[in-house]
Amino acid sequence: MTDEYGEDNLLSKSENFFHKNVLHNWKDCILALQSSDLIIARAEKLQIISKCLSALSMMVCTDPSLFGWPLMMYGSLLSPGGSILWNGIKTGARIQSVESDWWFEDISYLSVDLFVGLINKMETRGIRPEILVGAIMYYARKYLPGLSRWQSGQSWKTRTFASFSLTPAVVDQKVLLETIEKLIPEKKGKSFCRFLLGLLRVALILGVSQMCKDSLERRVGMQLEVATLDSLLIPAYSDSDTLYNVDCVERMIHHFMSSESTITSFSPASLDPETSPSSEPLRNVAKLIDNYIAEVASDINLKPGKIRSLAEALPESSRPLHDGLYRALDIYFKAHPWLSEKEKEELCSIIDYQKLSIDACSHASQNARLPLRVVLQVLFFEQMQLRTALAGCLHAMDTESAPARPHSW
Repeated sequence: MTDEYGEDNLLSKSENFFHKNVLHNWKDCILALQSSDLIIARAEKLQIISKCLSALSMMVCTDPSLFGWPLMMYGSLLSPGGSILWNGIKTGARIQSVESDWWFEDISYLSVDLFVGLINKMETRGIRPEILVGAIMYYARKYLPGLSRWQSGQSWKTRTFASFSLTPAVVDQKVLLETIEKLIPEKKGKSFCRFLLGLLRVALILGVSQMCKDSLERRVGMQLEVATLDSLLIPAYSDSDTLYNVDCVERMIHHFMSSESTITSFSPASLDPETSPSSEPLRNVAKLIDNYIAEVASDINLKPGKIRSLAEALPESSRPLHDGLYRALDIYFKAHPWLSEKEKEELCSIIDYQKLSIDACSHASQNARLPLRVVLQVLFFEQMQLRTALAGCLHAMDTESAPARPHSW
């Protein structure tokens, strides 16, 4: 089949067709890659896979409105300049620029190895990280159905340019999740953090490697200030008696506190329009954890030591007010009426009564669930707050009523 046996023989014709037709056609490139799965070693040796991946990555990085790509998909309807022809007459109209996620659905039919290869090719071409992460999230949701349960805030319409029917790839979910964890970049974003927490939930169900779970916890911990309460409520899938995986959240807090370098956010914020820079990440995390404690406090099997360790995982400076902690403990005491006075007093010691608002002090002073010694302490600090507020009002009144001093010239 080579030219040694005849000019323009089958091998050279096949190579010319592959380079001139297949590599310039989005649909044929996808089909060629999917067909190569059956003879992967032979296809790699012939460089079919590397050439198709390079061609696809170049097509993704090409603006259709500038270059009239993909030519083969529109056939004779395109002029060399990219404008649309009608009966051979140039109309002046051009193909509108498509959304950046138009290719997500088509490449989701590739096997995991080919998908990873394509993402790496696109990364070397300099495609924006938020677009690559969008493709990874799309692929993950397609083959990890459990993710969609926690990804309601981010959704994509199914778009395809290929207009052909393909069979979804056969994927080992455990292998896929471990592969995706290594593939995603070190970035920060609210919806991205939610995606990571969704991956962690599925990872706990599938029983992936401990290294993968630890890495996901670390990634979430480094951006814990943008996490949401509902995504942190990870069920305890093991033999634990508690409803929620409190230990996992505590480890995330320690990762947050020990992280020295800050990871950058996605830019532009197309993937994460709701994320805004915050100058107080530590306070945001403290508020989030106080709400988390309040949410899990109703679990009757949750031990007092877990509540205390969660609260004390953050430094004192993280909470300008302790109203959130007080509310969480009140819920815990209501759900655990059998606690002894000593256990309640030990838990209440994490509250700084001087950092309670007047409303919180007023509620606590009449709270029958609190130990008597705690109520007396609250009453003492409430009186101090009232005296301070009264003194301030009297000082302001004296200042207003004092006669103005004559100006000295």
